[in-house]
Amino acid sequence: MRFWLGLAIGLALGATGTYLALEPPWRGEAPAAPPEVAEVEPGDDAGAPTRKKGRRKARGGGSGGAAPYEIDEQVVLTDADRRPEWRGDAVALPARTLDLGQADDGRPLDDGEIQAGLARGSGAIVGCIQDATAGAALQAEVTVQLLVGADGKVGKLRVRAPAWLHRHGLLACARRAARGFGFPATGAPTVVTAPFHLE
Repeated sequence: MRFWLGLAIGLALGATGTYLALEPPWRGEAPAAPPEVAEVEPGDDAGAPTRKKGRRKARGGGSGGAAPYEIDEQVVLTDADRRPEWRGDAVALPARTLDLGQADDGRPLDDGEIQAGLARGSGAIVGCIQDATAGAALQAEVTVQLLVGADGKVGKLRVRAPAWLHRHGLLACARRAARGFGFPATGAPTVVTAPFHLE
């Protein structure tokens, strides 16, 4: 009898705890109403909803001024959409073996070479960030880490950005854009970190 009573109490407390975790009543927010969809006859724009648009900018990574992009005030982001997360490759310097009988002329990129390389390719990354906003009004820090090989080409890449941007194609676009970075071949790999600001 005690077993069944304890099991019933445990189930009741577990169910209550799960409900409170998923639907906390202290939030005080009413659930968002589903968007209204209006049926419109082809060629009839009278019933189409109008969208408020503004302008935002993305900048960083050694670029100059950034072109503004359109925002849609009807796009509402949740905390989960704004939460930053890393996606992409593990970016780390590979283990090096030294041959004491042979000269090693390889060296990592210096600051001037990094800045020049970022200046050549950061415009494409800024374009990727702007495209991934998908009309959302979002302020965020986006960090791009690159593993530049001994030959000056980007081998691996990872991006830290809000989940919204990742869901709208930021990582795939950044991979394509990374081909435009022009770093010199120095004979040794370098990890490059570039911050971008979305405002």
